[in-house]
Amino acid sequence: MRYFMIDRVLRLESYKRLSAVKCVALSEDVFNDHFFGNPIMPGALQIESLAQAGTVLLEVSNRFSKKAVLVLVNMAKFRESVRPGEQMRLDIQLSSLENELVQIDGAITVGERLVTTARLTFALRPIDDYYPPQARSLMTLLYKNFLRGAELIGVEMPGTDDA
Repeated sequence: MRYFMIDRVLRLESYKRLSAVKCVALSEDVFNDHFFGNPIMPGALQIESLAQAGTVLLEVSNRFSKKAVLVLVNMAKFRESVRPGEQMRLDIQLSSLENELVQIDGAITVGERLVTTARLTFALRPIDDYYPPQARSLMTLLYKNFLRGAELIGVEMPGTDDA
């Protein structure tokens, strides 16, 4: 993954909701071109932030037995710009789960400002179709880092060799 759009998870309630943060840094290479002299976080990367948060919620909730694959972005609204030096708060909530399709409503705030909202739809697929066993253990370690210090409700993390 080239861009990690989550720095840490604050709270994860299994199959319900997740809150996370992303600190937007001027050193991120996307700001070389977007836009020179007036850096703004691209809307596509804001959606990617929500998608990564949704992926964490769904894959951790499923104890890494399913891969969450983004299949639809709907009702995305970009209300204000996000700039380097700001911290994005990502809040997502599961709105429906039916036949391996999951809809999540997401919002990004900066301080008290609501900057972005979107509804994302994920398909839950067998994890073996996407990650070999070695990659799964690496993803588990990555998620454990995201979740370090988070409030976890109804979450069971599979064991890893780093215990």
